[in-house]
Amino acid sequence: MQNIPPQVQPMLAQLESYQQQLQLLVQQKQKVQLELNEAKKALEELEKVEEGTVIYKTVGTLIVKTDKAKAVEELKEKVETLEVRLNALERQEKKLNEKLKELTAKIQAALRPTAG
Repeated sequence: MQNIPPQVQPMLAQLESYQQQLQLLVQQKQKVQLELNEAKKALEELEKVEEGTVIYKTVGTLIVKTDKAKAVEELKEKVETLEVRLNALERQEKKLNEKLKELTAKIQAALRPTAG
């Protein structure tokens, strides 16, 4: 850090902050993707079930009886919500990657004159 010009140090701190934000965002995205895959798989299996079959769902720590139509509707809503969330996270990830790229270029440009 001693050879780093003072004007570059805040940029490096910002770069580190962006990297941490990106890491958290990627973790959130993976979690949402996993939930989405599970919901889609559940929906797919539920649609194979015949009408009138007894279906149970978990509500917190309880397991309650429900009907197929209601369960399908709830799962479709969950899939839709998760897809919207995933798209939002992907947009945030793209913007953050762009910021990282720009800041990295600024840091490299600021360090170039002093490197030689």
